Amino acid sequence: MGVTQLSATKVTSIQDKVKKFLLLGPAGAGKSTFGSCLECIVEETTINSPGIYIPTPGVAFYKVPLKNGKCYVNWELGGQQRYQPLWRLWWKGATGAFLIIDSTNKKSLEVAKQIHQLIVGELRLPYVVCANKQDLPNSFHPDEIANCLDIRDIAIIFPTSAATGDNVKEAFLELMKRAENGCQ
Repeated sequence: MGVTQLSATKVTSIQDKVKKFLLLGPAGAGKSTFGSCLECIVEETTINSPGIYIPTPGVAFYKVPLKNGKCYVNWELGGQQRYQPLWRLWWKGATGAFLIIDSTNKKSLEVAKQIHQLIVGELRLPYVVCANKQDLPNSFHPDEIANCLDIRDIAIIFPTSAATGDNVKEAFLELMKRAENGCQ
């Protein structure tokens, strides 16, 4: 048995068909529920939101196969502060990012602002912001989130509820479009 070598053509072919999106955000923002929701929407199954917060230990993966043969693998990076230094190991090869925010938690908006600066400044990836938990009372409006994060293009902020599936598919489709066009 030896090491199998892939030709440059084969690697390019795989990269054309499989895209890697990151799910970034503060702890408790709903990244796991968002990833599960994406799988359910594409597979047209019922969203199964546990309603219990279980921290992601490091990284989780969600596969979103499309009918056109492409596949998106969403890498959820644990939002706890102890995992954030590991993000640099996991974001290699990413083609886009979701910034998932708990829009009911003002304290998490400060952490989200730092993550947003990382996406724009260091990663320079196409991205969308998901103002998650819009189904809950006292959630911040996308305009307020745009001001907090210093985002001028309000069109990239999607008011979502991963628990109900509201606007999750639309955010995914927008990120797909941005990643294919290479726009940040």
